[in-house]
Amino acid sequence: MTAREYARNDGGRPVKRGTVTRAPYRREPYVRARIGAGANDTVDAKAISWDRNTVQLKWVDDNGSMRTQWVPASDVRRITRDESAWRDPYDDYAFYYPDEQ
Repeated sequence: MTAREYARNDGGRPVKRGTVTRAPYRREPYVRARIGAGANDTVDAKAISWDRNTVQLKWVDDNGSMRTQWVPASDVRRITRDESAWRDPYDDYAFYYPDEQ
């Protein structure tokens, strides 16, 4: 992919856009989402932004590369940090475990 193509790539976000909400850095909710057509095409990720119909996910793939992708909100469900197979090493630990301080 050329730099020009990369700059135009919106990560699959639909053209129709609404008001986007972003989670505070290091406090993004963990989610489990379907990212493909198959029943096993799921990923544990963080929801870094969303609008009424779509959610932008962030996760590390099997090759160790950081990925982002917009998916339909209906394909996403919130999970706890402990349920997630992937955990962001930069999390605000106190936010996720306030009773352990």
